[in-house]
Amino acid sequence: MTHARKANSWMTMLVVLGMVITLIAAPGPVGAADHLDAPGLASPGGDARLDINDLLVFEAENPDNTVLVMTVNPAAAGDASFASAKDGSYHFRIDNTGDGIEDITYSVTFKDKPNGQKIKVRKATRHRAQQAPPRGRVIARGRVGETLDARRGGTVLAELRSDPFFFDLAGFLTTVEGQAGGPGLGEMPTDFFEELNTLAIVLEVPDSELGGNIGVWATTSVRNSRSAQNDRMGRPAINTAVNSSGPIVMAPTENKNVFNVGLPKNDVASFTDAAVDALLAYSGLNMPTQYTQAEAEDIAAILLPDILTYDTATSADYSALNGRAPADDVIDISLNLVSNGAVGGDGVGAHTDYLSVFPYLGVAH
Repeated sequence: MTHARKANSWMTMLVVLGMVITLIAAPGPVGAADHLDAPGLASPGGDARLDINDLLVFEAENPDNTVLVMTVNPAAAGDASFASAKDGSYHFRIDNTGDGIEDITYSVTFKDKPNGQKIKVRKATRHRAQQAPPRGRVIARGRVGETLDARRGGTVLAELRSDPFFFDLAGFLTTVEGQAGGPGLGEMPTDFFEELNTLAIVLEVPDSELGGNIGVWATTSVRNSRSAQNDRMGRPAINTAVNSSGPIVMAPTENKNVFNVGLPKNDVASFTDAAVDALLAYSGLNMPTQYTQAEAEDIAAILLPDILTYDTATSADYSALNGRAPADDVIDISLNLVSNGAVGGDGVGAHTDYLSVFPYLGVAH
């Protein structure tokens, strides 16, 4: 199966379904996309520094470049730091052949110094991209907070930035989840993430370094003899949705951790049944009709493997499963599609602090 751009309605509904049901299933206020997706709403491995929040993939100011963004550490404080290389590492993984296996891996490591952290970025290709840790050539090095030039073109920055995600969490919980005591959607819209920060790794590279139709996912690894994978993310909320252990889906608690350390190439075999069960359960929740078994299976076939697809010759359009840009309003699409229009948008729009130039995310609050 190739990574050609797909824009049919089933695909669109799939993307938004994952985001919405993440919040429906949660017992209380939770983060965005992939925050806290270990059992008990905890950071995978218990280390917030290696907890992936969001993955963004979109066209750069220069249309011949693509931007890869990984944010980590939910609600990061002003003194937050990345995990040092002795504790863990960060990876952008790119499949440009359509087999769910990385052909390129950009690995990012940090080293603690008295006057701040140093950063090193490596690029590994072919079989080296799949090694643990990936064995690649250094393409950039410097300090956190510095904008760095990368070999063969490209730019890198790692530092605290404004969280790009936007969402009226309180209104959603009242209107959709049915919690009493708060305003409903659209009544008093409040962006839960408006003043939050996150640690961000922003990598802009030429399209020629990536390929045309690509699949992207982010991983973090814990430092040990095998550089074991700690967390991963492609599209938002897939793990939380498919492997919810709450009263709706009742998936085994350990499934979330199994998913976090898994490989996309194994997703179809390992999680198709769980995805179908979750879709059947969620589609009947406050909905006029439930998916048929065949419909749920068709959607699960798009849901897995958990990879964010993107055509580097185009602009990102998250509703069409074509990358994800900071201003893509996933929530409004989700609410209208999943509820068949019964629930409108949350009244919260994109942040006003996005930048049109590198590093694209707003300055930290």
